[in-house]
Amino acid sequence: MEKRSSKWHWLAVLIVWEFLALVLLLSGFLSGSFVTMVTGIFLLLAIASSFLTSHVKSDHIAKRVSEAIFLLAAFTAIVCGYIITRSLIFGIQLLFIVAILFVAFILSYLLPKIHAKLRGQQQRGTSR
Repeated sequence: MEKRSSKWHWLAVLIVWEFLALVLLLSGFLSGSFVTMVTGIFLLLAIASSFLTSHVKSDHIAKRVSEAIFLLAAFTAIVCGYIITRSLIFGIQLLFIVAILFVAFILSYLLPKIHAKLRGQQQRGTSR
């Protein structure tokens, strides 16, 4: 029963964040603030990808492609926003995203090697 209420809790949180992102987009449009509009677009796309990842239980290729497209579109929104405005906020966001991607790729390459090395040491230690 607790799993079900937890699922609804996170769904409500995602809906609130989507609403706030939509408000950012609309307020940026009404005030003419390009930075606010791009931030709203970025949040809308990133949260949509997060929703697909965490709440849609399917291994269908269309779901995976949709997740990737939403993430790529969110990243593209930040890149375009930075190129057009040269805003410090977008520059910091880009550096943070690139750093996270770099760490993720490095860890995805190194962790299996470290795990295999540790497993090999454990097997040699138990066979003695």
